[in-house]
Amino acid sequence: MIKSSVCIVGPGVVGQATGKVLVEKGLRVGFLGVRKEQIEDLRKQGYNAFTKEDIYNGSYDYDITMFTVPTPTARGVIDLSILRQTSIDLGKRLKFIKKYHLVVVKSTVPPRTTEGLVTPLIERYSGKKVGKDFGACMNPEYLREKTAYGDTMNPWIILIGEYDKRSGDMLESVYKDKFSCPIYRCTLKEAEMQKYVHNLFNAAKITYFNEMRQIAKHIGVDADKIFKYAVISCEGMWNPNYGIKNRGPFDGSCLPKDTQAFLHWAKVRKFDASLLKAIIDVNNSLTNKLGIHEFNFESKNIL
Repeated sequence: MIKSSVCIVGPGVVGQATGKVLVEKGLRVGFLGVRKEQIEDLRKQGYNAFTKEDIYNGSYDYDITMFTVPTPTARGVIDLSILRQTSIDLGKRLKFIKKYHLVVVKSTVPPRTTEGLVTPLIERYSGKKVGKDFGACMNPEYLREKTAYGDTMNPWIILIGEYDKRSGDMLESVYKDKFSCPIYRCTLKEAEMQKYVHNLFNAAKITYFNEMRQIAKHIGVDADKIFKYAVISCEGMWNPNYGIKNRGPFDGSCLPKDTQAFLHWAKVRKFDASLLKAIIDVNNSLTNKLGIHEFNFESKNIL
């Protein structure tokens, strides 16, 4: 099998970790960026690196382009302007390429961004058609900034969101037999959504324990000690399937009464339990939406 060549557009933390690992795995990799000092540094390290103006007019000969550009949040709203410009630039490059090309979005983006923004712009500026002349995938990264290279070299999962089977097959060929983790495939918007589910769960868990820590501190309880015990006792910690199945709001003889009782206790003492209140409000809203008015004391939400 012929190895695909890959161009990393956006050689920041994610881009450099991704590209350097792919080089280590034997692929031909190029880095494309706008910061000249970053490009010069990569060249000094022995990597193929280019500025935006270096490879136009038919000299762009890579098989796969991976977008690892920033998608920052400004005033609570995601800014896709860099991704937009990157898509336009790639479209202009692909205009001169006759062979099939694969576009891979690795940047974190809201659902339908790849299909609603990236591929239409590439089509417009290249004159080519997605699914025929080029493919599209969404391939989220799960890197931690401090251990980005190690996490890329030893991923715990590879998820490929694919426009079509041809797109997914081409990207899977990059990873197959090079990494020992499982590879899963899904639709583009499922991959985009999954990355947010991943990040938002981490945020929610941190916030929950921060809230409980503050309350524990107010009453003189050692939070570190009881959190360690919770890791052992709480099924939601040690059973990865707990709570993820589509079985509606939590019910039973414990969760509804205990969440409300603890919230009332915290309110009386003027402790902040905002997240706990939100948990109850969301659960009650779903209960009302489904027309459930009585709790089923044989809880269906155990697994």
